[in-house]
Amino acid sequence: MTSPSRGDDLEAEAIALAFGAAVRALRQQAGLSLKELARRAGVDPAYIHRIEARGRQRPPLPRRGVVVNIAAALGSDSRRTDQLLALAGHAPATLLELGGWDQTLASVAELLADPTLSGPAKAEFREIVRLLARRWARSDG
Repeated sequence: MTSPSRGDDLEAEAIALAFGAAVRALRQQAGLSLKELARRAGVDPAYIHRIEARGRQRPPLPRRGVVVNIAAALGSDSRRTDQLLALAGHAPATLLELGGWDQTLASVAELLADPTLSGPAKAEFREIVRLLARRWARSDG
């Protein structure tokens, strides 16, 4: 078994920074103190502080249950909870409800990850997907 490369370490650091920044922004948006968020989520305030920190004291990404508790404590809806789960390296609940990976989702993800596709083209594709999703959400089937 090989040890993680420097690139893997940097990727993990970027993910942890994104998760911590999202928690901090959502906490501030909700007008909650670190202590209040921690109390509501059932974790130690120092843990929330370390999650939000940008330095070396940041802990590993939290377990799925902790992320769900933090999201609930923030009053997050299911989409925001899924976003936090993804930022923490967990599969979003909506994906799990599908019963696993879906080929259509794989196609969408591959297209959006394609570095040769321009930003405006990706934005247009995202808007088309949103329009279709709204149309089908209102449909009777």
